[in-house]
Amino acid sequence: MENNRIITVTLANIYLEQGYLEKAIEIYEKLAKREPENNFIKQRLSSLKKDLKEKHKTSPFKKILKKRLW
Repeated sequence: MENNRIITVTLANIYLEQGYLEKAIEIYEKLAKREPENNFIKQRLSSLKKDLKEKHKTSPFKKILKKRLW
């Protein structure tokens, strides 16, 4: 069972600073479930999901896959 005491905005920010966007989103999703009335968490989660979508859209790997190699 997961210990919810360590699920905090600070933990999510640490993940972000270390470059773990997906992990930060997981934390914010758990926080949003725990605090559904918290607008800051909702807005931050929405913003991070948008960032993740953009990151995948402009991924260099995706650009390579679009190129014809033959």
